[in-house]
Amino acid sequence: MLLAKNDDYNKQDVLNELLKGSGVVVIKDVYSSEDIEITRNIINEFASTQEQKESHFNAEAEASGKIHLQQRVWNLFGKGAIFGKLISSDVIFDIMSSFLGNEFTCGSYCASRLMPGAPGQELHIDYPYWDYYKKDTFPMGLNSSFPQNCQATIPLDVCSELSGATAYVPGSQKKLHYPNDKDDFSDQKQMTANPGDLVLFNGNCWHGASPNNSDHQRAVLLIEFLPKYIKPVEDLVTYLDDNFKKNCPDRVKQLLGLNYKYPKIMDVSKTVNDIGLGYKAK
Repeated sequence: MLLAKNDDYNKQDVLNELLKGSGVVVIKDVYSSEDIEITRNIINEFASTQEQKESHFNAEAEASGKIHLQQRVWNLFGKGAIFGKLISSDVIFDIMSSFLGNEFTCGSYCASRLMPGAPGQELHIDYPYWDYYKKDTFPMGLNSSFPQNCQATIPLDVCSELSGATAYVPGSQKKLHYPNDKDDFSDQKQMTANPGDLVLFNGNCWHGASPNNSDHQRAVLLIEFLPKYIKPVEDLVTYLDDNFKKNCPDRVKQLLGLNYKYPKIMDVSKTVNDIGLGYKAK
């Protein structure tokens, strides 16, 4: 795991670590304590008052009757301007524009709150999609030579080994393979970080939340970044009203895919010919 500072990171080192190194980078002190506190309060309010929401890779929690200790808050863009501010940080846009292309989008934006006693997740991958264990439903030849996803975590509480910091297997992103009970997890580490840090990791790196064995909650924001051409997991747009979509900041428009016109209804399109380089006509 590469540790870097917000005001002194080498972007090429970060990109290499995500693709060819451990798969995980922690950039220290990206967010202010004030912004983290505002965000934490909003997440705690929603998590404490809403009904249980969908979560993933939590078979152990379900079987043991502890699924209620693993809480999700979804669709964060519409739950406060602070969420647009955090996801639009200069650090994120600098690194993701190189890693995934400068029209990268957001595929999911939610919060996860693990209460004391919550079991962990099974190790999994998020892309080429998080159901890659159904390998026959994917094209032949898929590989990890280029990135199709990057995950981000913004801690709202201390993410320690005790409180359930995300587990991962360093370098596991280098060969595209969904982990199973025949794999070797002996080199497993954890993405330890503090509130205000930014954790980036390759979505093909085997990972999963660890059990929260502490006496306090462990809440984080979970973000999925994608190249513009990949279908997101979470529908982030439908529930947002027209006023939000018209007036949100430019970076949020990009993250929501509003700047990319596909898919569109070609049968009613008024555009005649705006695709291609046009080099033959010059």
